[in-house]
Amino acid sequence: MKGYFVKVDWKPDRVLKPGDRVGSLEVVASPGHTPGHVALIDVRDHSLIAGDAFQTRGGIAVSGDMRLLFPFPAMATWNKHSALASAIALRALNPSLLAVGHGDAMTAPAAAMDRAIESARRAFS
Repeated sequence: MKGYFVKVDWKPDRVLKPGDRVGSLEVVASPGHTPGHVALIDVRDHSLIAGDAFQTRGGIAVSGDMRLLFPFPAMATWNKHSALASAIALRALNPSLLAVGHGDAMTAPAAAMDRAIESARRAFS
């Protein structure tokens, strides 16, 4: 893995798997930025917490697709092709809101997600 991580001795009390729920949040696999990356979709209103699968800071992008104004998520992405596949799967959830780890949340994000996916397709081919 790229990057720097502080070593911490801890043990989870519950390991979440795709399809598991925490309240109204359903776990969705979204590997690519990291091997075990997950997103959370709120089943009540389809708000999507995508973590680092997308970014909106410096322009919306799929993880791994370089944005010069904020390149760090792209530089730290584990597998660009998995990231793209995850972005496509998250877009298929038709979220009403996209919340990301880097940047502002977006309402009605479908068209922006489509543009980011198409940009990543071109960049990763």
